[in-house]
Amino acid sequence: MSSGTNLRSELEVLLRRFGVPAVGLARIGPAGVESLGCLGERKQGSGIAVTEDDLWHVGSCTKSMTATLMARLVERGELEWDAPIASMFIGVEVHPDFAGLTLRHLLSHRSGMPTDPSASEVDASFDSEEPLPALRATLAAKAMMQRPTQKPAEAFHYSNLGYVVAGAIAEGVTGMAWEELMRRSEVFSPLGLASASFGAPGKESRAGIVQPWGHQAGMRKNTFIPLSPYDDVLADSAPVMGPAGTVHLSLPDLARYVAFHVSRGATAPGYLSPETIDSLHAPLPGEDYALGWFTMTAEASGIGKSVIWHEGSNNAWYAAMLIVPDVRRAWTFVCNAYQDSLQDQQTGLLIALGELDGGWLYPTA
Repeated sequence: MSSGTNLRSELEVLLRRFGVPAVGLARIGPAGVESLGCLGERKQGSGIAVTEDDLWHVGSCTKSMTATLMARLVERGELEWDAPIASMFIGVEVHPDFAGLTLRHLLSHRSGMPTDPSASEVDASFDSEEPLPALRATLAAKAMMQRPTQKPAEAFHYSNLGYVVAGAIAEGVTGMAWEELMRRSEVFSPLGLASASFGAPGKESRAGIVQPWGHQAGMRKNTFIPLSPYDDVLADSAPVMGPAGTVHLSLPDLARYVAFHVSRGATAPGYLSPETIDSLHAPLPGEDYALGWFTMTAEASGIGKSVIWHEGSNNAWYAAMLIVPDVRRAWTFVCNAYQDSLQDQQTGLLIALGELDGGWLYPTA
C-alpha cells in the first residue's frame, strides 16, 4: 500500500470543496488497498493534524458490518434469511402483521418498522443500568408488538430500529452482546480491523485532543461546532442503537473492510463464501437496497458505472464506502464533520470523486 503522498492533491481539493476540518481518502483496487491519506485538523482551530492511524466514526456504514455479522450466523445455520422471526420473541404478543417478518426484511429496510424508536426510549437508555442486550431486547419486543408502518415486504422505509431488532436477534441466538460479536468473534477480529470499536473516538482517554473530534454544522457556511467526545449524549448516538450506527475505526481498517467486499472475500479466505457476499450486494428486483448496501445504476450514479455504496453520519461525522463492481475498485472517504453538501446529488462526494479520480477509476481510458 502506498502512502498518502500521491493523494495529497485530491485531499486538498476535497478539504476546500466541503470546508470540513479534516478528510481522509483511500483507494481500493482488485488486489486490495492501494493508497490512502488524511489531511486537516483533529479539532477545528486546534492546529493538531490528523494522522493515518486516527479513528473516524462511520455512522450508518455500521449497517453493512451488522449485515456481514448476520451473514456469518446464516452460513453457520444459526439463522435464516427468509424464515419468519416472530417465534423467536417468546412471551411477546407479536402484531399479526409481523407474522411473516424475516431477517431479510429487517436488513433491506422492508420490515415496516419506523425509522427509530421513540425519543423517550432512546433517552432513557443513556441512564439505564441494564446491559445493552437487555435494552435491545426490550426495544425489539416493543417494536414487534406495534402495528407496522406498512406490511413487511410492501415498501422500502429506512429503519435504524430494524437494524437494532436484527442485532437483538443475533444476541438472542448467540448469548453474546452485539458489541462482543462484532469485536471478538465475527467481524473485527477475523477481518483484522484492530482499531475498530464503538462510540465517539477518543472518549476513553480524557487527555486532550488525542483523536479527531466530531463537528456539527454551524449557522454560517463552512462553520462548525466541535463536540467533545467526553459528552456521551451529544458526541454520538445512544449505545443501544449500536447495530444501526456506532462503529468507529481507522481509515486503513475501513479500507481493509471494503477491500474484503470488493474482492468477494478473497482478502479473508474462508470468512464468507463469495455467493454469500454477492447476496449482501444484490437487491431484490426493482429495489436499490440490498443487505447493508445501497445500489445505484450507471445512469443514476453520475459516474457512468453502477455503484454499491453506503454512507453514514451521526450529524457530527461523515463516512462513505463506494464500490464500483465493474472495475473492482472502491473509495472510502471519512471526515470529522457533517454538512448537507456532502450528500448533494449534483455536487456531493460521489460526483467530486468521479471528477477528481476518474483516471484512477478507469485505468484503461
